[in-house]
Amino acid sequence: MGLIKKIFRSLDRRQKNSRVAYYAKAYGKLILPDRFFQHKAERLLFQYPVIPPDLQGRLDYYCKLVAPFNLTGSTTLTDIRSHPRTTYFLDFYPFIRAFPDAQRFNTLFGDVTTIPKQPSFVKSRPIEGDNKNSVLMKLGSVRHFTFVKDPLDFRKKHSALVWRGRLHPAITKERRLDFLREFTGKPRLDIGHINRGNVFPEFRRERLSIPDQLNFKYILSLEGVDVATNLKWIMSSNSLCFSQRLKFETWYMEGRLQPGVHYVEIADDFSDVEQKIDYYENHPSEAEQIIANANAYTQQFFNQEVEDLLSYLVVKRYLELSTPV
Repeated sequence: MGLIKKIFRSLDRRQKNSRVAYYAKAYGKLILPDRFFQHKAERLLFQYPVIPPDLQGRLDYYCKLVAPFNLTGSTTLTDIRSHPRTTYFLDFYPFIRAFPDAQRFNTLFGDVTTIPKQPSFVKSRPIEGDNKNSVLMKLGSVRHFTFVKDPLDFRKKHSALVWRGRLHPAITKERRLDFLREFTGKPRLDIGHINRGNVFPEFRRERLSIPDQLNFKYILSLEGVDVATNLKWIMSSNSLCFSQRLKFETWYMEGRLQPGVHYVEIADDFSDVEQKIDYYENHPSEAEQIIANANAYTQQFFNQEVEDLLSYLVVKRYLELSTPV
């Protein structure tokens, strides 16, 4: 048991250290010349003169644009250089600066929940509808693209469901608050928000680190403003992901995830949460198969060279289709 605790403490430190490493690396890139990124893009594109079908499928998913388009009020490479150094900028800038002639493009940084009127680079978009104007890039990666190496087998974990997250006052109908009102205090559910201040103190609970949450068989993922921050690391763990039907997607292609295959879908009103816990308690092999599928799906995002190649390809396609007014 002492060894497991040491492993979990190491995972928690690694999580904090990864953020430090991210910012050090991201800011280090800012002092490199544009030509460095141009060479990198040219090298990767030369290595892949023919894009493998699986990568072509991802490229077509991220950028659904196929016809030339005009932009009004667009951004240039010169404009973007003066943008505030947010994580969105830090993730996007190395790829756009690989194309010195990038004169016409739009970016919408932040939690995007609607489809823009003009083609724009975004972190997130609605899954449903004609979303081709939302061109996905891997933005906000330090927060959203966290994966884990889980040391515990599913059957050795606590037979309960855990959730920790923040409430979003800006959301008119807060599904997270609805969930807390309905299930706080019920057996086999360790749930609570971690907001500071006088925000529904009756539902506030102590923060649990990712390693802490990995002790539970079932981890709830709830979308907030857009995608749930914890979805990706849950999908790389040995815990079973519970989620309502997904409404938003990012570079992770959440729209390709299948209920019952990659995660357990729960009702929008949460009415079947306890029933689903009972079911997988009695059918652990089915739970393990879903976890294996989720792990396999997540593997495709681990090759950094492929991730960079796809980012360059998305930007390249967008710029080639962007035409002067």
